[in-house]
Amino acid sequence: MMVARAVDFCESVFDTGSDHAFVPIYLIQNGICKSAVASDVREGPLKVSIRNIKKYDLTDSITIKKGDGIENAAGFDCIIIAGMGGQLISDLIEKNKDIAKNTKQLVLQPMNAPEKLRKYLWDEGFSIVDENLCSEKHRVYNVMCAEYTGKAEEYYEWQLHSSKQLLKNKNSLLPGYLAPKLKRLHAMQKGLGYKDENFNELIAKLEEIIDEYS
Repeated sequence: MMVARAVDFCESVFDTGSDHAFVPIYLIQNGICKSAVASDVREGPLKVSIRNIKKYDLTDSITIKKGDGIENAAGFDCIIIAGMGGQLISDLIEKNKDIAKNTKQLVLQPMNAPEKLRKYLWDEGFSIVDENLCSEKHRVYNVMCAEYTGKAEEYYEWQLHSSKQLLKNKNSLLPGYLAPKLKRLHAMQKGLGYKDENFNELIAKLEEIIDEYS
């Protein structure tokens, strides 16, 4: 639902790694887009997607595509890449960067390494215009909405982890989102004996944010 609600009203949506096509189905049913593609690289999820699309009588509105990225997404208003690691999402965008540049909205949901995705986007001229969090089964997930501006964005190291938009929005789930990351950083600091000043400053800044938003 967090991914689906991040999509702007538009004509067409391409959902890669769609799995069971639940997001495209929701978008069509709620009039958020007029047509959609549910794409996946695996035959199993594609078969389930076909079954679900038929179940809701949406075969005229949702098309199935087999693929492992956004190579088939040229000309779509919105591209969704959800449920993958931040590095993989970055790689998929880089592989077909011209397609990503020319879409109006990228909706991205990294399951891990969101800092790598933010760094890639900001370095490559994409602006993260919004970001949100949701909680499920004691884990906090995030979704980013991005668009291409052609201008690399300046940032501090700690903003790769905390997110400029999450801070701006004063998201109440931010402490729970940052806590596991901070725990890993503390473990690295202790186990590897990190004494790097920048690393210690990163930990101090994240601790400060957690205290402020708790």
